[in-house]
Amino acid sequence: MQDAILADARNTLSGLAQVEPYVGQFGQDGPSQGRVTAPAFFVAALGAPLAAEQPGDGRMALDVRWAAYCLARNARGPAERGRDAMSMAEAWAARVAEDAQWGLAPQVMQARLEDMQNLYSAALDSKGFALWAVTWRQVVLVGTSIWDGDGETPTEIWVGWDPDEYPDDYEEQETNG
Repeated sequence: MQDAILADARNTLSGLAQVEPYVGQFGQDGPSQGRVTAPAFFVAALGAPLAAEQPGDGRMALDVRWAAYCLARNARGPAERGRDAMSMAEAWAARVAEDAQWGLAPQVMQARLEDMQNLYSAALDSKGFALWAVTWRQVVLVGTSIWDGDGETPTEIWVGWDPDEYPDDYEEQETNG
C-alpha cells in the first residue's frame, strides 16, 4: 500500500525531487539519515490497530494511521519555504479527502483525513527547511477471505434447532439475496 501511495504522490504533486518511504531521513535537527533533496515527500505508517468492525470472513481489518511529510527548501526565506511546504501539504490533504483508495479497493477503504500540521523547528529552519505533515486513517483488509478460492458461495441457509436430538430436522431460512 505504501508503494501505491508514493506512486500517487508522484502523479499528484508536481516538481518533487524526492518521493520515498519515511525511514528517519530528518528529525527536529534537520536531515539526519541519507541525503534529502527538497521538495520532498515521505510516507510512513504510524500504527495499525484492529479496526472497530471486523469482516468475519477470515480477514483482519486494520485501521492504519498514515503520515505524509512535506519538506520544502527555499532560499527566499522562512516565510516562502513555509508556504511551499504548506501548499504541498494542502494539495496532498485534498487528494486524501477525494476518495483515495490508491487503486487498491475493495481491500483498502476510503481514507479519512485526520490532521494537517506545521512541524516547524528552529533547527530545521536554520538549515533552510520547512516541514508539514498530513495524517489520515484508512481501514485495510489483510489476509484471505474464507469465501475466496475454488469453493462455492452458499445460496441457501438451513438451521437445525436441536441437531443432536433431531439430526434430520432442519428448516430453510429465508434470505434477502
